[in-house]
Parts: sequence; structure tokens; C-alpha cells
Amino acid sequence: MKHIDMNSLLEEHKTKLQWIGGQHAKIKQIKNILNGKSADSAMFFAIEGIWAHQKLMKTNIEMDSFLFCPECIYSEEAFHLVEKSLKKAKNVFIISKKVMEKISQEDKLDGLVSIGLLPHHKIEFLKLKKHPVIVVLDGLEQAGNIGTIIRTCDGAGVDAIFICNKKAKLTNPKLIKASMGGVFTVPIIEFSNVTACINWLSKHNFHIYLADTRANRTYKQHEYSGNIALVIGSERYGISKEWYNYPHQQLLIPMHGICDSLNVGIATAVIVYEIKMQKDGSVL
Repeated sequence: MKHIDMNSLLEEHKTKLQWIGGQHAKIKQIKNILNGKSADSAMFFAIEGIWAHQKLMKTNIEMDSFLFCPECIYSEEAFHLVEKSLKKAKNVFIISKKVMEKISQEDKLDGLVSIGLLPHHKIEFLKLKKHPVIVVLDGLEQAGNIGTIIRTCDGAGVDAIFICNKKAKLTNPKLIKASMGGVFTVPIIEFSNVTACINWLSKHNFHIYLADTRANRTYKQHEYSGNIALVIGSERYGISKEWYNYPHQQLLIPMHGICDSLNVGIATAVIVYEIKMQKDGSVL
């Protein structure tokens, strides 16, 4: 394995490196992003640690800034990520351990923090394969739930996620973390309103399924074929009324205990995998 020689690495890239302190504007920017105070329109997100950077390196995500603390780089794994990030990042900064401790939200300091730019997908450029599956999130409020659903969609091979009645920032650190890298790869498209989303789905011949606890048929009692759109509603308010005015089918997950329903992230995973297993010809 390659020996860790931080001094040589710093010397090699000295013209690109800049030492900054805790009052620097970049530190304030990272704190705002990690605390959910940044404007979502800018689409800047922040990640920290070895695992998150490994995921980022596997994508074409634009890396705006990379900050690292040489004192906290203990493993060869982290050292190699520093090497890669120095080449990939537009801006590179060195920070002290004291500054790292101030901005870190992790129990263990890996010495790596980055600001990236989430891709902005537009509906007119969305390319779908034959008979795609799309998950529509209508008014979901909890960033962690949205991130979990994005992770599920990545794992199941869902073609895209549509968002209506947006309530949470895509750059929310809880969403980024819960998605486990899925937010970097799954096309996510926002619609200004439910009607616009429905019109697009109707135009492209999608069969619309509403996850609704009042449905008369379970998710197992449907046969999924063609273009599929699964609509998941808000944790508190459910699915918007507009959806029920258009052709659709309702489905539910049977509950055999005292609870009325599953967590929205878990429920989405159950249904999405059933749809994908059926369409892919797999058997549970």
C-alpha cells in the first residue's frame, strides 16, 4: 500500500492550497449548509467523512470546495481521498483540527469536508427507458424520510423521482446522509404543482398508483405493467386531492397490529420492490 506522506503531498499542490481560519467565509458557508440555513436554489450541499467522499468520487458531481485537516488524516484510505479530491475540487482549503472540530457533525474526525453541487434535472431532458417506474413524492416533510426513499429508489433501479408540494430542501444534510449517495445518482425533478405533474404523466401514458390506507386492494393484488407512477403522500396529510380526480388505482399495505400504517420510507420500499420484482420477472 502507498505510504502516507502528507508533507510531500502538500508541497506538490502548494500553489492550489490555501490555509483558512474559523472566520473565513467558506467555513461560514459550510456551517450554514450543515445547519440547513443555505438557500436551496443554489443546490450546494456539504458532506463529511471517508464514506461520503468515497461515494462522491464515484459520480460526476461538481465538487465546488474541498477542505481537509492534515492532523486528522490517519488512514491510507483518507489519504487517497485527499489525493483524488485535490484533483477533482475547484477550490481546496486546509484547516486546523480546532476548526474541523467546530464544523464537524460526526463523532469521529476523518478530516474531510466538501461542498458539492447537486445536479439540476429538467423534465424536458429526462430520458427514460422502456416501461419506466417513477416515484412521486407529494408534500413529504421530513428530510430523513425523503433521503431514505431516494436510497430505496437507487437500490431498486427506479428511473426518476418527481417532487410535488415541496416541503424539504434537497440539500438538507439529513436528506443527503439518509440517501446514502442515492441523491447523487437518481434523477430528481421538481414540479411547480400537482396538476403539472399529472399532466406530464398522462401525456406519457403512465398508470398512476396511489398509496392509500383506505384502498380496497393491497399492493400484492395489482399487476404492474407499462409505465408506472407510484404516488406517496405527506406523512401528516397524505396525498393531495387533485390526484383522485384523474384515472388511478389505489393500493395499501395490510396492517395486522395496532399501528395504522408503516413509516413512509419503509412503505415506499415495500411497494417499490414489489413493482420492480413483477416488472423484472423476479419472484420473492
